[in-house]
Amino acid sequence: MPEEDCSDKNLEILFLSEDSRKLVQTLSNTNSLKILKLLETKDMSAGELAEKLSLGLSTLKYNLDSLLDADMIRVSEVKWSQRGRKIKIYEPVEKIIVLVPGCRNSCKEEILGIFLKNTQGNFCIDGD
Repeated sequence: MPEEDCSDKNLEILFLSEDSRKLVQTLSNTNSLKILKLLETKDMSAGELAEKLSLGLSTLKYNLDSLLDADMIRVSEVKWSQRGRKIKIYEPVEKIIVLVPGCRNSCKEEILGIFLKNTQGNFCIDGD
């Protein structure tokens, strides 16, 4: 199957791959989960997140980079501070993620068929 850009999709089916490993690793990090929970309430900058979570900026940046890399958050806008610095505002990516371990190639088509039959959304399949 051709590779698709998954950033705007509302359903992502992940088979065992480097992408699924990154996602699981990111979601098993306590700070990443706290960031996602806070971003559910409102979009925030790194400074706001660091202050609310009492985290150092380097720790926060590591977790933000992991969440961005796993497509769990995105930059919703860029503002300018009074000192002329760029301030990125982060928001969560709203999507359903299905992780399918131990699936052979014939299984992939069956899973996709089930989703196509039962839903009306955009799909992205990774791990091929």
